[in-house]
Amino acid sequence: MRLLSPLPALIMLLALFPSPVPAAGKAVPPAPAEVLGFAVGSDGHLAPYDTVVAYLRQVAATSPRVSVETAGLSSQGREMVVVAVSSADNIRHLDRYREIARRLAHPADLDPEKAAALVRQGKVLVLITGTIHATEVGSTQMFMELVHNLATTDDAKIEGWLDDVILLIMPSINPDGQEIVLRWYERYRGTEYEGGPLPWLYHPYVGHDNNRDFYMLTQAETRVVNQVLYHRWFPQVFLDEHQMGRTGPRMFVPPQTNPLAPEIDSLIFRQADLLGTIMSMRLEEDGRTGVGHDMIFDSYWPGGTRNTAWWKNVTGLLSEVASVRIASPVYIEKGELEGNRKGFPDYGRRSNYPSPWSGGWWRLRDIVDYELTATMALLEGCSRFHESLLTNFYELGRRQVQKGLQEAPFAFLIPPDQHDPVASARLVELLLRHGIEIQRARKDFTVENRSYPAGTTIIPAAQPYRAFLLTMLQPQRYPEVRAGRDSAILPPYDVTSWSLPLSMGVKVDPAGAPVTVATTSLDEPDWPGAQLHTGAAGLRISHAADSIYPFMNRLLAAGHPVYWLRDRQENGAPGDVYVPSAGPAAGRLQALVDELHVPARSLDTAPGGAALRLKPVSIGLYKPWVASMDEGWTRWLLEEYGFPYRNLSNADMRDGSYADQVDLILLPDIEKDILRDGRPSDPARRRRTAPLPPDYAGGLGDEGGEKLRNWILEKGGTVVALDSSADYLIELLELPVTNVLEDVDDAHFRCPGAMLRIEVNTDHLLAWGLQPQEAAYFASSPAFRTYPPDARFARRVVAAYPDDRRDILISGYLSGAKLLARRAAVVDLRAGAGRVVLLGFRVQHRAQTTRTFKLLFNSLYLPGLEPVEF
Repeated sequence: MRLLSPLPALIMLLALFPSPVPAAGKAVPPAPAEVLGFAVGSDGHLAPYDTVVAYLRQVAATSPRVSVETAGLSSQGREMVVVAVSSADNIRHLDRYREIARRLAHPADLDPEKAAALVRQGKVLVLITGTIHATEVGSTQMFMELVHNLATTDDAKIEGWLDDVILLIMPSINPDGQEIVLRWYERYRGTEYEGGPLPWLYHPYVGHDNNRDFYMLTQAETRVVNQVLYHRWFPQVFLDEHQMGRTGPRMFVPPQTNPLAPEIDSLIFRQADLLGTIMSMRLEEDGRTGVGHDMIFDSYWPGGTRNTAWWKNVTGLLSEVASVRIASPVYIEKGELEGNRKGFPDYGRRSNYPSPWSGGWWRLRDIVDYELTATMALLEGCSRFHESLLTNFYELGRRQVQKGLQEAPFAFLIPPDQHDPVASARLVELLLRHGIEIQRARKDFTVENRSYPAGTTIIPAAQPYRAFLLTMLQPQRYPEVRAGRDSAILPPYDVTSWSLPLSMGVKVDPAGAPVTVATTSLDEPDWPGAQLHTGAAGLRISHAADSIYPFMNRLLAAGHPVYWLRDRQENGAPGDVYVPSAGPAAGRLQALVDELHVPARSLDTAPGGAALRLKPVSIGLYKPWVASMDEGWTRWLLEEYGFPYRNLSNADMRDGSYADQVDLILLPDIEKDILRDGRPSDPARRRRTAPLPPDYAGGLGDEGGEKLRNWILEKGGTVVALDSSADYLIELLELPVTNVLEDVDDAHFRCPGAMLRIEVNTDHLLAWGLQPQEAAYFASSPAFRTYPPDARFARRVVAAYPDDRRDILISGYLSGAKLLARRAAVVDLRAGAGRVVLLGFRVQHRAQTTRTFKLLFNSLYLPGLEPVEF
């Protein structure tokens, strides 16, 4: 993508404010207000991201304590930067200190004596990131003032801190979203909608979920931060600065609350607690009340920025400051302050909240001040304990290596014979991005009486990121921690399962004994492929291969014939893809096979029997004005796999203009009240939800619902509903299906994100490519009871939960499993002249669940399937 340059107006503005030059002739960076025309944190004023970066570059150009480098590009091509701030001497020798950090991070060949020498020479590297959630604007604004203060200070104490520590500041790790938010805020400033919610996501694709992507690494920004952390800088400490709701504490700093992840070394938590306590002490000294700890945010789940770092020996810290309305102040009455959160049940003084804030005005400048104090305290703490932090960084990695040599599992083994060889290669690619050492066996070998062939992928446990391997390559069991003997289990902050083999459908075996075989180190995966030999009739590809979908979509776009074979044939299965060698894309088949890693087989003769010819399908993806992260993830996935689509707005759905423009409508995971009305039905939720401007208000309404109903029943339209949007179609079309969980409360059923076992009818074309038993990602999803239909409908259950509740949970947490037993998870229905597919779990959850993408993707071809005979 094209890199977006700083605004021309900004360049002119900076030219109007050249750096002042003192008597000695040395340039001094201008203060932010001199460049911006307003003080940082002023009510109603925000500096755009490009302005912030340009200002920081100007400071770097005039201060030997500051350096700026490009780290990568955002989804829309904006530059993402790392701003290094330290003493002038440290800045001159950044490469040296980065190399010391790298060697301490990977201690396998580093003995304690050499490590001690490096510790004496090294500096603590502290990564600080801001505004990953683009409405949380304070930190990006604050960084301008922080960098200026550190660049110009003559305080000997602070200069000493900078001599021990190198701050690495990423002023925004969601620059695209920051621009989206700024434009919206400026558009409605001075109106009743000032500082209100946006009708679209504040990231090009995934909105708030960009902080849920740090183990799957799907988004451009996530990959940039991952590269900074584990391939470029290797920081020992990582602070991610956030904002939270307005009516609770003013700020959260570590320690975090229960539960604790079992794989993480306790020293990580002790160091985070120490640094967080220094932060809260300095905030208290500055008179900044309302600071809490040991509440709300747990230490269990690895999906966020600094969370994932815990499993890689980095001391990750989270700060959260109470928000305003983007940049507009809010007034909070004392009686509006509330608790009702984990570790903070009631608002008032308690051991983890000793100085309650009493209410009043809360401004963007307050956010800036709290974050400035906390960030300076972190700098102070890292300086004070710099030798311990560096030594412990080395020791944490060394402990993991030693455990991998002495304790099972000694390795994780990925056999070459996989149901989906593309998924296994993608798993290897992902782990390499995470900085994991991976090997390939050069000979056959045996572990615990199990034989493995040459070519088996071996992931040794004796490496510094062993804890990360343990959590990502094994199932989870949520720890049942209680606040008291008779208390309920503490709920998770996010989800409770993230096992990559389960999500991606890859067979991975833990090795209970040491693996002894000659190996070759892997720098890239062993991708599957094929050689189309001269004179071949065509290619045959298993439907299990994830890469068939972009392959088929490229061919369909070129007008090349593509078929799904319906009959079981020798060395094949129903649903195998057949691509004739003759056709418009014949000359490109081999190149596409190589590019997309398609595990194809050349056929000497064309197959016989029944088949389905695929035709291009026009997909309409519904996009509500109440921003939907599931819509964003689905949109990203459609683009990634090459499915042509267009977004359908509420206006499109109401006027029915889509009827002759799309063949299939895809409804993301959206609750039925939002689909129908554009707002929740619960009165309390409505009162707490700020309205959108009239142009963005409402949902499909009665008019849109009636047009959709007619399009399906009378005109033969196809609709695919993801997760909770199934409830809307069940009600709209009066389908012979009910959601048995619709009115069940958390006391009787709870599953906030777990992998559940489903039994799959693999003879049904929607399930082609799947296995008879699969793992489904369930996150407060529906479960269906079907009924014998009347003549208006026909239905087939494609996937269902096991009969015995004890067989349902595979990984994570599930309470009330008996309500799922024997219930349907996926239902395919004929409704009048049309077709409805209910996908009742997160088949494409956060682009992580590769193994069940097929249920969605197969559904998207339904309107274009034409029966043929060979």
